[in-house]
Amino acid sequence: MKKAFIALDVQQDFLVNILDYIAPLCQRYLNEHADDYEVIVLTRFVYPELEGRNTLMVSHPKAHVVEKSTYSGYTEEVKRLFEEHHIEEVHVAGVDAEMSVLATMFSLVDAGYHVKILERLIGSFHGRNWESMMIARHVIGEENVLPIGGERVWV
Repeated sequence: MKKAFIALDVQQDFLVNILDYIAPLCQRYLNEHADDYEVIVLTRFVYPELEGRNTLMVSHPKAHVVEKSTYSGYTEEVKRLFEEHHIEEVHVAGVDAEMSVLATMFSLVDAGYHVKILERLIGSFHGRNWESMMIARHVIGEENVLPIGGERVWV
């Protein structure tokens, strides 16, 4: 089964102090597991105040950076990438749990993908991780909300 990884909006302007742990966790996971994926997508939420600045905090040579202005990361560009590479399963990480993560999950499920949420690589600016992951467990099943990716971020 061909898999894709999508990290949603792991960007400096969203993470501030309370979520800044997500960037090193996502980066470490990506560095260690990039070869497991046919396609890697890093979304970047764009809005007028950014004034063209790139505030992404995660990178990888294999990654496709996709700009979006909606909650869902399943954009037309991502759809095309997934179709070109015959993706069947998508692993989701990033922020914001109750908005972009759930919106992306629903979009991917509606499009027929097998979706897995990497729970320890999900952040919520509003502290709604638990509730969001309960919704994800209900929609995609307990076995598809995986407790992977979260290790210590300090030395």
